Amino acid sequence: MTTQGLLSGRTVWIVFAAYFLFLIAIARYTTWKEKRDAGRVDLQGGRFKWPVMVMTYIASCMSVWVFFAGPGAYYRYGLGYFFSEMCIYSMFPIICYFTMTKVWLVNQQKHFTTPADFFYCRYRSKALTVIIDLVYIVCAVPFISAVLVAGGRAAEVATGGAVSSQTFTLICGIIMTVFVMLGGVKSTALADAVQGWFFILALWAIIFVTLKVVFNGSLIEAFQTVRVQTPDWFSYPGPIGVCTYPSRVSYPLACAFGYTLLLPQVFVRSGYYSAGLKDQRQMAFLAPFLQIIVWGGTMLIGLVALAAMPDLTSSETELVIPYMCNIIAGTHGVLAQILMIVFLIGVLAVGLSTANALLMVMSSIIYKDLLVGIGRCKFKASETSVVRVVILLFGAVTVGVSLMHWEYVYNLMIFADSLVESLFPALVFGIYCKWATRKAAIVSISAGAIVICLTFFVWDLGYVWYGTIGLATALVLMYVVSKLTRDDPKDSDDFYEALDSGHRRFMRIKAKIR
Repeated sequence: MTTQGLLSGRTVWIVFAAYFLFLIAIARYTTWKEKRDAGRVDLQGGRFKWPVMVMTYIASCMSVWVFFAGPGAYYRYGLGYFFSEMCIYSMFPIICYFTMTKVWLVNQQKHFTTPADFFYCRYRSKALTVIIDLVYIVCAVPFISAVLVAGGRAAEVATGGAVSSQTFTLICGIIMTVFVMLGGVKSTALADAVQGWFFILALWAIIFVTLKVVFNGSLIEAFQTVRVQTPDWFSYPGPIGVCTYPSRVSYPLACAFGYTLLLPQVFVRSGYYSAGLKDQRQMAFLAPFLQIIVWGGTMLIGLVALAAMPDLTSSETELVIPYMCNIIAGTHGVLAQILMIVFLIGVLAVGLSTANALLMVMSSIIYKDLLVGIGRCKFKASETSVVRVVILLFGAVTVGVSLMHWEYVYNLMIFADSLVESLFPALVFGIYCKWATRKAAIVSISAGAIVICLTFFVWDLGYVWYGTIGLATALVLMYVVSKLTRDDPKDSDDFYEALDSGHRRFMRIKAKIR
């Protein structure tokens, strides 16, 4: 199926220029305010009240999955896939309370910057820091690249090829890099707060308009059409057999541990950025409701698209929103153009929110962990200047990768979500078990990550078991190796003292550590 160009190249570039000016205005405002209040610009640090905290967390999670991979996945995989998604959010407040709230309590004493800072505080291992950072680099490059690819693909589809996908991808990458270089963490969080509400409203605007035009506003009619045309959409294992029983367990685990907690940009937001315990709890409580609103809307787009266009190929399903705009253009030309502009801005807003946040965290990882911490590099230039150079170089790498040919945005993101599952056992054991050792953490994370890569690229089980086999491997090795080795108890005293102090200060209870 082909799409006609509803927007001219000129319109797309005007929209993009307006979006770019919005980002630059936020970056300049935050740096001006920080210089006025603190006398200096800190690109890597930030503490936020819950209204900003919740939205920067949501925006950093959503990515282009909302407008590309999400509707396409629901179209292909059926209603069972949606229920798998919903399992994630019922687990999130519980998992967050028992893990990331503990991370936040320790951080109140230690003021961490990178995810590996927390693990180093507990295990005192530079080798472990390097391993964690390598996992995150392998995760971040395809994730950011997927975001940029989606932006380029959106512009190409919106203009019917008048704007080259690769050209727009390149420009998106440049804008992402410049914005993060100028503004840092605080500007990223503020942009997320604004863009988060925009892309939620944009998503539901697309739903209401397409439902009204195609099915006279009747959601029941859309459901009945799918029930007649594609009855397997409502069944297990779904239309193409993806929602099997193993995947119903494995996919929610990959997302609950990877996507909602351990991706690098999400880890620092869920564990470091809350200004107070109330803000931390509001994030854990409100984020699932907002995610349900987003994914409920995304599922409905997939449903309506399936009812209206039941014969799309797998690669075409990631473009269901532009295809719906083409259908609307037959009777409502101007409205279709407006929706295509909304789609384009939505892709940019939700995609670059994630890319900006991830690029910022990765620059901190490379500078603080690898160059200064491990490499012991000393720079004559200021820290801010060096961090900006790191942002520029890492941004250039991800842009280069994004210019390669990627058929599925979905595949890149689900691999990243699964890979970081390997960190979860070391995180939990580190918090709750004093007898957990650094050797166990090193073996657990390394073996878990390797097994997850084998699952995807050698055994071809990645889209059935996701990261669960690697997670199980990491969990068993974390326990067994900890029992076979021993650390000096003094190495972790500082960590547990910080945790106990956080409990006494904020929760007025003593941590229960075995």
